[in-house]
Amino acid sequence: MILRTDIDNKSLVGTVDIDFLIDMDAKEVVFDCGNLKIAKITGENVVGFEQKNKEVFVALDKRHERENHIQIAYSGSPTNGILFVPENKEVYTVFSTSQWMVCNDSPNDRAKFKIDLFIPSTKQCIASGTLAHTSENGGSTRYSWVQDYESPSYTYGFAIGSFNKSQDTHGKIILNYYGSGYTPEKLEMIFQRTGEMVNFFEEKSGVPYVQDSYSQILIGNHYQEMSGFSVLKKSYGRLVMKDPTETNLISHELAHQWWGNMITCENWNHFWLNEGMATFMSAAFNEHIFGKEKYESDINSYRKVYESIKDGGKDKALVFSDWSNPTREDRNLVYFKGAYVLHLLRMELGEKDFWDGIKFYSQKYFGRSVNTLDFQKAMEESTGRNLHGFFTKWIYERGE
Repeated sequence: MILRTDIDNKSLVGTVDIDFLIDMDAKEVVFDCGNLKIAKITGENVVGFEQKNKEVFVALDKRHERENHIQIAYSGSPTNGILFVPENKEVYTVFSTSQWMVCNDSPNDRAKFKIDLFIPSTKQCIASGTLAHTSENGGSTRYSWVQDYESPSYTYGFAIGSFNKSQDTHGKIILNYYGSGYTPEKLEMIFQRTGEMVNFFEEKSGVPYVQDSYSQILIGNHYQEMSGFSVLKKSYGRLVMKDPTETNLISHELAHQWWGNMITCENWNHFWLNEGMATFMSAAFNEHIFGKEKYESDINSYRKVYESIKDGGKDKALVFSDWSNPTREDRNLVYFKGAYVLHLLRMELGEKDFWDGIKFYSQKYFGRSVNTLDFQKAMEESTGRNLHGFFTKWIYERGE
């Protein structure tokens, strides 16, 4: 795709090429498009399109093969999914990809990704994938990023701004740290444990980190994992400098490079498999580096959040019946109850069986979409234990 952003006017113009498979007798294909305005859709089999309810319905002619290619030209002034910060001359994406690119929002649909971003030559650009090349054109620079492995569309993203940078290497992985308002030396100090985190997650998952680089950017007021990089709240760096043990969010977002980005819930009703796992893994890393007392402190804080929700009468099963309009309590459940329940599963199984099961599950489903039953069966197959009672009580029901 090709994207041009206008930070001052909080707008964008883009063109996306989509290759997809569809049954030969299907009369249309549907994509998510947020509030973007579709200007034109072209393709050999395209006969028209209609936008409604934040989707675009593309009518297709008769054809003789499942493979199709279309090109969509669009523009817009999104108010979420992409955040424009004119006062800092920055723009970055957060989660809702269809607000800035026509795509399929479903987490169980995976694709490779290529993006060309045209930005002022005074700015820097970080995006999903690997930087293939840059080229100058007057006062503009074209950054071409290519992700050569498949991942869900919500993991696609980019950040543009003027940043200081520090760089490190960890084996074959290049580690990049970005942020304005922080010197390169401070950035190195804030993210100094990144290499240790990579080691820990590779060991626990049994799967190597998938890219040749990983970038972390202190920007804005959000936290979000994306393929090959994460954005973290700008002020978070100062918290880490004040207390070097406060690295949970760094490890949480990095953990998503395994559990979330590559082992992905098949739909949002199973979102706890992404967020509960990443939250638990951040506590497990703290135990690895800082000791059992730190781990227990983390788990205790997760338990307190869960019990507060429970005492307020708002507890729910971790497998949701409907995630279309989650409350604040719902979100806290998938993060903190999810992490706490994984801790309880660890206590139930014991160290060896639990971590062997996590590795078996991670290796089996890496690069795939999963549901809670997949996780249960993987843990049962690895350990030889019947976990029906545990999963029913703590995950499929409320855990009373």
